[in-house]
Order: sequence, then structure tokens, then C-alpha cells
Amino acid sequence: MANPTTRRGFLGLVGASVLVAGCAEKKGPAKGTAVAADKLKSLVPTRVPFEIPGLKPDLPGSEFVQPGFLTRPAGMVQAVTAKPLTSGKEVTAMTPLWGTVPPGLGDNSYYEYMNERLGGVVRFNISDGNTYGEKLSTLLASGDVPDMVMVPNWELIKIARFTEAANKLFADLGPYLAGDKAKEFPLLANYDTTAWQYGVFGGVLQGIPWQNDPFPVATFVRQDILKELGLEQPKSAQDLVALGKAITDPKKKRWAFGGGMEEELQRAFGAPREWRKKSDGTLEYKYETAEWAAAIEFMVKLFEAGYVHPDVVANKDADNKGIFGSGQMVIYRDGLGAWHENLGRFQPDNPAFDMQIVAPYPAQPGGRTIVWRNEPASMFVFIKKGLGDARTRELLSLSNWTSAPFGTQEYELVNNGVEGKHYNVEDGKVKQTALGRKEVAPTYLFLSGRPNANEKSQYKGLVQSLWDWSTTASKLLEKDPFVGIRVETPSKMAGLVTPTQDKMQEIFRGKRPVSEWPKILKEWQEQGGNEAREFYMKVARENGRL
Repeated sequence: MANPTTRRGFLGLVGASVLVAGCAEKKGPAKGTAVAADKLKSLVPTRVPFEIPGLKPDLPGSEFVQPGFLTRPAGMVQAVTAKPLTSGKEVTAMTPLWGTVPPGLGDNSYYEYMNERLGGVVRFNISDGNTYGEKLSTLLASGDVPDMVMVPNWELIKIARFTEAANKLFADLGPYLAGDKAKEFPLLANYDTTAWQYGVFGGVLQGIPWQNDPFPVATFVRQDILKELGLEQPKSAQDLVALGKAITDPKKKRWAFGGGMEEELQRAFGAPREWRKKSDGTLEYKYETAEWAAAIEFMVKLFEAGYVHPDVVANKDADNKGIFGSGQMVIYRDGLGAWHENLGRFQPDNPAFDMQIVAPYPAQPGGRTIVWRNEPASMFVFIKKGLGDARTRELLSLSNWTSAPFGTQEYELVNNGVEGKHYNVEDGKVKQTALGRKEVAPTYLFLSGRPNANEKSQYKGLVQSLWDWSTTASKLLEKDPFVGIRVETPSKMAGLVTPTQDKMQEIFRGKRPVSEWPKILKEWQEQGGNEAREFYMKVARENGRL
């Protein structure tokens, strides 16, 4: 399935704190780069689809809709016959996790079986996904990185000078993967070309991409709780006010909203995800739009009314998934993958747990609805630089093995563990065992990417509902002037993301008045935003977008 190519760039690195082991002290701020993605074809693998005989989706895929599989294939093919790890050396890997950390090596049969199949030991350094960006910044600043590091794009875009750090710390994969060289790693060659193009940093192929969902976020609800209260899903942002009042009951430890809802409100009010072309032919950034300001004012009202869970009020990085699963919060924003993750995490202990996705909604009833576009890749695996040819190939072989798509034995092992031990198959559907819930977590999953498939048929109605939602959303995608252009954003702008967003969060929580937003905006413009606009305007003109 082809994913949309969008911009939102991959910025420089870790702000002034990293200064990339002395590199940045010698250079001024990175000015940013841009190139039409199709001009990067010589740097990335030539795509060779990995065909699985007899595997056909029940629901067709398209550019913006993942193919849907309503049933599990009767048999899984073995995609890789040779064990990828042959040197006898342990592989160290840093990965994020949004959930409970499983038992470690020596106490985890899933790890033992996986490592036996791989031919060597992978030792994970698992970090809390909610605060993963802080850990990344510290790691990159130290210059001492493990063999493999998973870097989510939503953290990467906050890190000034990322490209310089990546070029310094991580291996150039071009000699192993560019063009037809990727035939040595056929499951990596199976990725979409657009995803690979976003793994290029500073003209160097470095990131093994995780192909993205076409849509970054959505609103989710506890449908079981809404049903219990006799309430309907929101059809506009305006409905959220009434829902907030009806749901919130501190005495019952129940609040309406969790973190991240500001993103869905910004979208609902019609703000762009990043840049937007104005009628006068210039560009404006999302912060500069009236829609963004209106969304801030609306979000403040939800906080002031007490409709936001107190843990989220106290900590913008609170564990929304855990709060949502407990029933203390009923509505929140998350990525689409959270749907099946939460069902797998909470439904076994609470069969009534019913998480559903909300159709894209506008700010006002009957208003215009847009859906934000995603980049073609959402996460990247990097391999440490200087490990030598043999070791680099070995780690690429590991990524190749863990990249196996749906319909393969390797995919099943990575995602579910061992049948009869970590899961059973009942009525053609995967049912995780208690041991599986304890031991199997997204770990080996984060050593690579893979083409996406909507295949979690073990959760009643999920495949069809996700396909229906995606089909609707695909017709509402916003116009982005940088679709098809691979942009690495100027470091000044990258370095402003976190401080600006933090100030906005303080406005939500009453630590700053709403009237301060224009001042914050002006600071953003003067400290790098205006300079970034000139850069983007130049890119847009050169590519015929203005």
C-alpha cells in the first residue's frame, strides 16, 4: 500500500544541548534542506514486493486505506530460512514502550524463543514511550549509542540538529541497500519507496522506516461508558462541551478528557498540521492561524471546567492509555495503532471494555471537516556507525527478519509469540494467554518496520470499523503544499517546537493567560519562525507549489 508523502520534515538534532559532540560548536544553525522525494530514488532500495501465495485481503487497500483481513490465514509462510545473527555477539537495542515492561532476559520465554530463532541474543533497553524524547536527547548528546536505536518521528521533529547527530553517530546504509543492493534483504526491499525516502538524512540513507498509517491521530472513546451514560459520540467539537459536563464526575473518579485532545481540536477548527498556502500566495504556519488560536481558547474552557483528568492536568506526559483503560477518562486522542493495543491490554481483564474511533468532526455542526496527512514513515531504526561491514550486515539481516509482513511465520512470532504458549487460535482468531500478556510486548517489533495491514481480526469489528473510518477520512485529507517534497527543517525552527508547545500547555492549565498567545507567537516568529517561512517559501517556489 502506498502512503502519502508529506513534509513535516526531519529536523536537525537535540537542540543546543547536544551540539553533536562538538560538531555544532563549529557551525551555525542548520538551514534546512529540501528535495523532491522522487529525486532520492538512487539513494534508497528499489522496491521488490514480497508476494505471499494465496494471501488476499477481504477489504481492498488503496493509497490511503490499509487492506483489511477479516480472517486469519490458515497457514503462514516462512519468509527467512537462515538465522540472521551469526557472530555470537549480543545486540543492544533501545526501544520505546507504551505499557508494562515485560520480564527481562532469563525470565521471559518469549525472549528465549525469539533469540533462539534469531541465532543470538538481543538485549533491550526499554524506555517509557511517554518520555522517550528526553531519553533520546540524553543518549544522542552522550554520543554513546547502542547497536540499534528506534527513533519516533514525533520525537525527532522536536530535536534540533538531528541530521548532524545522525550523520555522526549512525551508519550509512546506502552501500547495503541502495538500488538493487537491497535484494540481499528482500523484506526490507518490500517497503514502499516513499517510506525509504524519508529515511534519508543529510543526503545519507540512515533510517530503516516504519511505514506510516496515512492518518496521524484520531479521537477515541470508551463506547461502553458512553452507552452506560446514554451518550452519543461527538459529531462536532461543540459537542465536547456537553459531553464534558455529562461525563465528568470527580466523586466517581470519572473525567471526560485526556491528553492530546488539543491536536484533534486544532484539526477540527481547521488549522493545518504544519504550513498552509494563503490567498496572497504566501505561507502561514499553524501557530499563526485564527483556527489555531480558536482551538487554544476552546481547550482552555475544557480545562477550566474541570473536564480534563487531574493526572493530565498535573503532567502533560501522563499515561493516557492507562487512565483510559481504567475508565477514569472516556475521550482522548491517540494514534490509530493504539486501538488494537488498548483492546489487547485491557479487554482480557475487562470484557466490557469497548474502545471505538470517532468519525472526523468539524468545530461546529455542519462545518467543514479536514483530516491531517501523515508522513510516509513514523519511526526509524538506526544502526550504530563504525561497527564494520560484517556486523552492519548482521544487524540489517536482523531488521530484515523482523520486517516480515502479515502472512508470515516471522510476523506471527514478532507480534504474538509462540502458538500454544503465548496465544491460541480459537475460531480462526488469535487469543492471547496469560503468559502472552505478561511476556510479549512490542520489542522485536521496533527493530524494523513493515508494510501495514489492517489484520487484528481477533478484536470483534475492528478490521471493518478501521477500514470504514479510513475510507471516510481519505476523502477529507487537507491540502498540503509540501506533499512529495522531502524537507529537513531548519534547526532553529526545530528547537522552538518544545518551548512553544510547553507554553501552550501552560495556557491550558491556567499558568499563563490566553491573552499571552500572541506574545508567544511573536517570539516564535522572531526566534526562527519567520526565517523558516522564507526557507519554506523558497522550497515551495522551486517545486512549483506557490
